[in-house]
Amino acid sequence: MHNRRVFCLVCIIVFLAFSLSGCFFKKEEPKNPPKINIEQVPDNEDNRDTDEQNELPDDTNESTDNGKVGVFVGDMAPDFSLVDREGNEIKLSDLRGKVVFINFWTTWCGFCTYEMPSIQEAYEKYKDKDVIILAVDVLAAEKIKMDEVNKFLDDKGYTFPVLYDVDGSTSVQYKVRGFPTTYIIDKEGNIADFVSGAMEKEVMIEKIENVLNQ
Repeated sequence: MHNRRVFCLVCIIVFLAFSLSGCFFKKEEPKNPPKINIEQVPDNEDNRDTDEQNELPDDTNESTDNGKVGVFVGDMAPDFSLVDREGNEIKLSDLRGKVVFINFWTTWCGFCTYEMPSIQEAYEKYKDKDVIILAVDVLAAEKIKMDEVNKFLDDKGYTFPVLYDVDGSTSVQYKVRGFPTTYIIDKEGNIADFVSGAMEKEVMIEKIENVLNQ
């Protein structure tokens, strides 16, 4: 009887030791950012109905001779005019005939800065081809001023074209709900692909190639 009590007491002590061990040891955080699932936007009426619960600005619901203007795959991409780092005005419709890669980002977004080296590589790969890389900094959502954003880009050595959405109207026009968000526009000015979240370089190149070779 005495031995049985001792055995039970030992079992209880061991159980408590293992239970409490988790309170004193902190799990290490992963060093690499977690993967972000790439969310495709299906081209169907059910998704359009759901999305229309959040209304777009009036000009994104217009129709043109070439089709409906909107933010779904197959829609005509909403036109915009933004200023680049050198003060040049860049208008999307003037880039017709080129594949246009548009990435909405901010400096405080960790996943944005994570994929920027891939954007730089894509820019260097396609700068002499029919592909335009545009990184749109949503200045209205930034925590720093434009000159500090420029310094950030210079310090990192990024040379891809950067446009500034000063008042946030273009990001609203494209219904950007998180950063980074990327649209790929085909040569006819239609939205060919959409990605919510950061991309690895291989995925980025594959998507550009798919649109370029359409």
